[in-house]
Amino acid sequence: MKQVKSILTIILIVTVIASVFTGCNEEKKTAIANYEAECARIHAEYDALKQTISESQALLDAGEKPYDEKTRSALETEISNAKASIVEIPKRKGNAAEINLLVENELKKITYVEVNKRLAAAKTELENSIKIMKQVTNPSEAFIIERIKDIEGITGYAGVTEDNDPNGNLNKPGGYTATVYFAYDKVKDPYHILDGTIVDNGTVGGGALEVYTCEEDAVKREEYLASFDGSVLASGSHTVVGTILVRTSDELSAGEQKELEAKIIQNLTELRA
Repeated sequence: MKQVKSILTIILIVTVIASVFTGCNEEKKTAIANYEAECARIHAEYDALKQTISESQALLDAGEKPYDEKTRSALETEISNAKASIVEIPKRKGNAAEINLLVENELKKITYVEVNKRLAAAKTELENSIKIMKQVTNPSEAFIIERIKDIEGITGYAGVTEDNDPNGNLNKPGGYTATVYFAYDKVKDPYHILDGTIVDNGTVGGGALEVYTCEEDAVKREEYLASFDGSVLASGSHTVVGTILVRTSDELSAGEQKELEAKIIQNLTELRA
C-alpha cells in the first residue's frame, strides 16, 4: 500500500511539474509570437520607408529644376531625418515576461509610419514644384491666355504677332517667344488715351506677360525695365516667373499692381488636371 501511495505521489508531482512547464511553455510561445508580429510590422514599415528614401534620392539625383528651391532642401532634410530614424531591432532573449517587456517597452515604440509620411509629403512637394517650373518655362501663348482669362478685372487680352509687335522682339534671339497684353478695369483713362487695340495700348492698359526661352533672357529684360523705375519712363511692376515676365500697368497704384500680379502668378503656377 505504501508503495502505491508513493507511486501516486510521484505521478501527481510529475503531473503538476508538467502542467507548470506546459503553461510556461505556452506563455513563452505567445510572447515569442507577439515579438515576431512586432518584428514583421517593423520590417514592413522599414521596407516602405526604404522605398520612399530610394525614390526621393532618385528625384534629387535627376537634378530637375523646381520652381521653389526650398522644396529641394526640404526633401534633402527629410531624407536625412528618415535615415537617422532607422534603428536596429533588439534581439529576443529571456523568459516570457522579459520578452513581453521587450515588446511593450521597445518594439512597439519603433515605427516609421510618420517619418515616411513626412518624407513622402516632401517628395510630392518637390515633384509638384518641378511640374510648376516646367509649365512656366517657355509656355505657349495659349497657356498664357488660359491662365489669365478668368482673372477678375481682366476685360480682354491679345497676343502679339510679328506684324503688330510694338517692341519688334518677337522670336528674335534673346527676345520673347510670345507676349500677351491685357486690359484691366482698374486702370483709369480720364483722357481717353487708351482708345486703340489692346496691343496698341500696351502695358499701360493693364499689363502684359512676356515669354522667353530661358530664365536668363527674362531676367535681362526685367533688369532693363527696372533701370527705369522711379523715372518718367517707368512702365509699372515687373516680376519673373520661370521664364515669364509678368508686367502690370504703371497707371495702377502700388497696391493694385501687387494684387493683380499675385493673381496672375497664382494662376500661372497652379497645377490643374
